[in-house]
Amino acid sequence: MKSLVKHFVLAAAVFGLATASANAATVIDFGTGFGGAGGTVSIGANVTGSGIFIDTVTIIGAPVNNGVYDVEGAGVCGDAVGGCGLLSFDQNLNTISIVGSIPALGILAPINLLSGDLSGGVNVLVNSGVIGAITASGIDSKARELLLAIGLDPNTQFAFFGFETAINGAGTGSPYTAISTDITNTSVPEPGTMTLFGTGLLGLARSIRRRYSAKA
Repeated sequence: MKSLVKHFVLAAAVFGLATASANAATVIDFGTGFGGAGGTVSIGANVTGSGIFIDTVTIIGAPVNNGVYDVEGAGVCGDAVGGCGLLSFDQNLNTISIVGSIPALGILAPINLLSGDLSGGVNVLVNSGVIGAITASGIDSKARELLLAIGLDPNTQFAFFGFETAINGAGTGSPYTAISTDITNTSVPEPGTMTLFGTGLLGLARSIRRRYSAKA
């Protein structure tokens, strides 16, 4: 019986470590940074955004190169050195993208840093004619160059949560000027990981039960 208990304790410990590993995630957070107000958000029959400034990316939990980095690009923004990357999205087309460069990570020319969909939905929080705000979410992939730079598999998929706050001081309604953007991306664990560990644990339990039954 002591042997049986010991085996189950070992199995539980292995499963716990496996679960922790499977749940580990890398967070990549794109934001306005020092870019300031720029780009437009249109709220109507369709919800779209174009030319929205993205000036920073924060990386947490990656194998290497965690930190905060400048995103540069064609956006003429508050960051006088290198400009800003640009965010665009379209609800009807179900698309979202960020185009820019991250020189500190070796990405020197503007590329699609993020490409994805809006499958999680677009929600209009405010559309008062003076202020507009939305949330959006979906699944996206990152540029191969970015993922390799932080030690991740280039095929890693991400879920994102995006937020836009827009304002139009003239009170003339949509389109609004975007003033604050934050898109937090969390890597999605491989779907088969937990199934694999669960199957292995079940097999171990069966083996232990047979061994214990034979000794009884």
